[in-house]
Amino acid sequence: MLLAAASWGSGALPRLNVGVLWPGVATWSAKGGSPLLATVSVLAMAVLVIAWWRLRDADVTVRWWWVTIALWFAPLVAAMPLYSRDLYSYAAQGLLWDQGLSPYEHAVRELDSPWRGSTAPTWLDSTTPYGPVWLLLARAVAAVSGELWVALLLLRLLAVAGVVLMAWAVPDVARRLGWSPVRALWLGVAVPLVGAHFVGGAHNDALMVGAVLGGLALALRGRFAVACVVIALGAMVKVPAVIALPFVVILWARHLASVRTSGREATAYARWSEVVRAGALTALSAGVPMVLGGLLTGLGFSWLNPTGTPGKNEQWTSLPTSIGIAVGAVGHVLGHDDWREPAIAAARVIALVVLALLLVLVWLAALKPADPRGLRDEDGAEDGDEDGDQGTMAEARLRPVRGIAWAMLAVVVLSPVFLGWYYLWVLPFFAVSLGVLWQARLERPLAVVATVVCFATLPEGYSLGLTTTAVGVPLALVVLVLLLRRGLRTARRTDWRHLLDLDRPLVQHPGDRARSRIGDS
Repeated sequence: MLLAAASWGSGALPRLNVGVLWPGVATWSAKGGSPLLATVSVLAMAVLVIAWWRLRDADVTVRWWWVTIALWFAPLVAAMPLYSRDLYSYAAQGLLWDQGLSPYEHAVRELDSPWRGSTAPTWLDSTTPYGPVWLLLARAVAAVSGELWVALLLLRLLAVAGVVLMAWAVPDVARRLGWSPVRALWLGVAVPLVGAHFVGGAHNDALMVGAVLGGLALALRGRFAVACVVIALGAMVKVPAVIALPFVVILWARHLASVRTSGREATAYARWSEVVRAGALTALSAGVPMVLGGLLTGLGFSWLNPTGTPGKNEQWTSLPTSIGIAVGAVGHVLGHDDWREPAIAAARVIALVVLALLLVLVWLAALKPADPRGLRDEDGAEDGDEDGDQGTMAEARLRPVRGIAWAMLAVVVLSPVFLGWYYLWVLPFFAVSLGVLWQARLERPLAVVATVVCFATLPEGYSLGLTTTAVGVPLALVVLVLLLRRGLRTARRTDWRHLLDLDRPLVQHPGDRARSRIGDS
């Protein structure tokens, strides 16, 4: 409630501030906004984060968490847009199309409406990166609103619908994967980052993430075609949802394999013929609504390539951008100030190539079986006993969902730009698929990063990544070194000779690597 109330002086107000609204003690700033209320907003978020951490091990039920999430986030429905001005852009782009101008061909600057003045400068001359389903929703909101504040409220309610879908799907998926639905809710939905960016910021990413999680819940029920349609609808809100579809292929292929083996799912790892068949069914189920969305709206398919606009943002919080900035800094020292832009462009291109390779490897790792020794370590079951079969069966369903989490993480880390709410593309998918071993390894680090991201943006939307380059770039370079080191270790353990053999794990347990060499020889 404090955060919602303070947002009316510290959030993204309809009239743009002249300068950055930093927290302080002054009642009002001549540049716009209240520094005092900005301080209150930061403190309110801190209190919410502390409360969330204290409830990490609470012995409560799923229903208890649903009520708590509602009590925490409901006041933010009445807040000014927080941590971003994107909500104004959504409204303006919807009105642009309502006035007969395609948002893929025209920018908000051409809009004949006072709403144009509330749009962030970044979006004034940029075409939209969003899909036709989202633009249909934004256009409908603009058509019935009349006033800007009505449009903001309706658009926020769409984001809230995405959060509600997440709150239902996260415990459902976690339960079907054999993981604690309560702990999954704590990490994946109750995290204050959801309130800050999906409710306060009202980002359409909430609908995208909710659609993917809802699709997974359906896929784990065996309703694969409907799951693909739901995920396709999410992709027509925002394209990254398509990353989930290849992993639905794995779930579908393993279902076909279980039919072939008379339901013995514990050993039902798919053959390539079943993967190809499942891939064709997935492409058909998801492709038809995507094609219809492009044709019936008349917007075409330019939304499938949304990379142009986000790439205009240059912050060290993006790893490839940070590398380019570092090269530019070296060039500046050597008297070559023109190195920065080419270095950033080159680093981003290399990152996209690496990303493509990583996505293929993550998919193959999810498609192939886990290393049996590693599976015993996680599930505590020995080979050949009933518990081992149950553990293998659970792992066969768990690995594709966890694969989505790793794939989304690769996308976020290697993207040309990182914004706070992008982390929520990752967090719910890890939350539902941690398992006992991964919970001990990853839950706390994931929660710590979520905590830091809660404070990485000022309430009115200014990213601190723009003012912390001197600290952030060296930190990013350290992260790069650690990632390269980890990547080399994994590459040495990868069974490259049997890369396409679906009965062998992609990455071997360290203790089994030598034995595998002896057996092959």
